[in-house]
Amino acid sequence: MANEINIRISIQAEKNGAKYERQESFKDDMAGDAWTTGVADIAASNTQITDLQITNYGWIFLKNLGTDTALYVDFAHTAASLAGDDNICRLYGGESCVLKSSAETGLFAISSSGTQAVEYAILEL
Repeated sequence: MANEINIRISIQAEKNGAKYERQESFKDDMAGDAWTTGVADIAASNTQITDLQITNYGWIFLKNLGTDTALYVDFAHTAASLAGDDNICRLYGGESCVLKSSAETGLFAISSSGTQAVEYAILEL
């Protein structure tokens, strides 16, 4: 089969009279047949979000379920990346993102303070 994954994204910004708006919609093939979803508690030390049934991470949805917009969670493909500037994403309370992973396996996260809940979905490619 083909086109099992449907992605829709949009972004809009406006400031000082300038405006940018973009909407995209596309489909992707899912060569594998596995995915995992859930909520992970992310601590202020490296936390790994994984599912051994997924061999090739593909599309990833992440949402910081927290409400404190001053706190954030950083995400990376390795625990070591979280210590530097190689993070793939930073989400403050209430923010979410969709990204296509280039790593075969591995998703790590670290909280800026305390424990924060993160909703995730990882679709195998």
